[in-house]
Amino acid sequence: METPVRAWLTLGCVSLLFFLVTALTFSSLGVVLPAMVGEMGWSWGEAGMGFTLLGIFCGITSTIPATMIRRLGVRATLLAGGAVMAAAFAVLAMTGGLVLYAIGCSLAGLGFTLLATVPGTFLLGRTFRRPDFAFGLYFTLGGLGGVAGPQFYHLVLAQAGGWRDFWWVSGGLTLAAALLGAALVDTRTDLTDARTQEITSESWSAAAALRTLQFSILAAAYSVFLIVDITINAVSVPHLMRHGVAENDADNLLSLIGLTNAGARLAGGLVSRLIKPRLLLLGALTVLIIGLVALSSAQAASLTLVYAAGIGIGSGLTFFAATILLLDYYGRGPNLELFSIVNVISTIGSVGPTFAGFVGDHTGSFVPAFVGLAVLVGMVLMAVLWMKPPHRVTP
Repeated sequence: METPVRAWLTLGCVSLLFFLVTALTFSSLGVVLPAMVGEMGWSWGEAGMGFTLLGIFCGITSTIPATMIRRLGVRATLLAGGAVMAAAFAVLAMTGGLVLYAIGCSLAGLGFTLLATVPGTFLLGRTFRRPDFAFGLYFTLGGLGGVAGPQFYHLVLAQAGGWRDFWWVSGGLTLAAALLGAALVDTRTDLTDARTQEITSESWSAAAALRTLQFSILAAAYSVFLIVDITINAVSVPHLMRHGVAENDADNLLSLIGLTNAGARLAGGLVSRLIKPRLLLLGALTVLIIGLVALSSAQAASLTLVYAAGIGIGSGLTFFAATILLLDYYGRGPNLELFSIVNVISTIGSVGPTFAGFVGDHTGSFVPAFVGLAVLVGMVLMAVLWMKPPHRVTP
């Protein structure tokens, strides 16, 4: 039986963690990088390496929280995540060259995985009978970190005066939130066997789900939204500055992306039982392409707004719809393992910032990288057009 108070308290705790790690990693790093690049004398290819490592370690470590949750429990996983993230921010604060920068970003990727979507979706899937709205709200509150990250960085600069101070403050906040979450989340409620009309009644194993083409398509959709998000956070600010947009305005556009991203996730949670998640995914990928095309020629103010809205709405809805389809198609039982594996596969998206930085360094423009991403999203869109719900074949 669902316990509403404990379920909502759990939602609040995991949402706070998701909000903070989003704000203080992917969202902030792109805003902090110009100051770090200026002080360290790095190229943008070298700077993009940090984003790549952050994304890679978010992906390749995604089975670690699943294993820890099964063996040690959610509380231990969250405590470990808080400690790792605090260490990551401490290393970034002490960075004097590329080696420490790489170590800090790598640790931040592991910490993100231990604190964010894997434990969060696991807990919400167990504590809410109809988890789609809870997922939408969770993804929304986490996505608001994308709004707060750049603004929080500028706030810390105004109060403390340096990018190193920002990383120290980030470590303290994340550790405190992890301790709070570990103490308050509901680890007893388990609605794994609860049936609803939307979630499949077929009994899927993780191994059987992995053999379906639909799983591959959902993993591709998750990966493509991630590669776009990471790349945009890494290089959109220098790209827009090269096209005459003031740095502060470019930073604010990242916040606008975060705001529309969060709004799209909430909207997805509200309408997912009125509009099929597959149709939401098709619309999301289409809007993502529009945002990338607008960014490629974003000089006029109207185009920069189209870019920000397109990337934000497209990424937010893709994230939500792909996650819900994974749950609806294969059920609650294997969801922890399947979602972890999707995150591992999505690691391929982490090459985006390094590739875009390489393109920018050698061609003088990031536009070819954005066009390439639009083509990639279009290929996934064609696959989703074909996709239908899978059915378990029993011998």
